[in-house]
Amino acid sequence: MAQVLIRIEPDPDAKATRSLYRALCRDPDLGGSARLSLRESAPAHDELGPAADAVLAVVNSGIALGALVVAIASWRDSRSTKWTVALERDGLTVELQGSSREELDRIVRALEGPRGDGS
Repeated sequence: MAQVLIRIEPDPDAKATRSLYRALCRDPDLGGSARLSLRESAPAHDELGPAADAVLAVVNSGIALGALVVAIASWRDSRSTKWTVALERDGLTVELQGSSREELDRIVRALEGPRGDGS
């Protein structure tokens, strides 16, 4: 299993992070292959409650990892603001800034690591 932490930068009010989370939860291609949760940070001194600062995805295969990256790119492409999306796994962070086949393949390969199996 692979844990991928997904951050949107910048996202000061967490609206984009929550939007991405909802979109990923509804994505039929992810189905049961990804467990998703919002990671929240403690509220700032002037805020009433915790703020969503990232989406945590736990995927069970390289195929699921690929589906996750494609779903994130699709969400990003549907927005008027082209957010920078940072994906982190085991201390390695890669940024998704486009949705070309080459870009998505590069990100999946980097996140799969040396074993190439997503776990």
